[in-house]
Amino acid sequence: MSKKRKLIIALVAFSGIVAVGLGIHFKPNSPELTKLGDYSITSKGMRFEIDLASNSTTGYTWTASGVDKNNCSLDDIFYQSYPSKDNRLGSSGYSRVTGRVKKAGQQEFDLTYCQNWDGGKKEMTYHVTISSSKTKINKIKLTKVSE
Repeated sequence: MSKKRKLIIALVAFSGIVAVGLGIHFKPNSPELTKLGDYSITSKGMRFEIDLASNSTTGYTWTASGVDKNNCSLDDIFYQSYPSKDNRLGSSGYSRVTGRVKKAGQQEFDLTYCQNWDGGKKEMTYHVTISSSKTKINKIKLTKVSE
């Protein structure tokens, strides 16, 4: 085998090891929300993410209400289970609310954890207040609303 071919094989192997290492290091991390009421908030520019503790097997989901669509848009609310070694059903996870603020000022809406069908029960509601300038979100506050 020529030196050039050995060098190419060594570089390809090294690149693969580096790629795997980076994949492990930069894997998406999930918030460690363990009980109802726990949440995590992140924002970048005018975009935001709110992670809320959740368990999809209970029939409860997070729903949004009172969103002023002229000033704020919610892109998605999706459930993500925590990785489990034994793939148990009924384990908890979190729901991620993603969206963006369209205008500077203060935007408000509610997030409710409920059985979202006729006659379903409400478990918890947060009133969300987002304060922003023209280019970035300055503060996101969740206030628990008593039912």
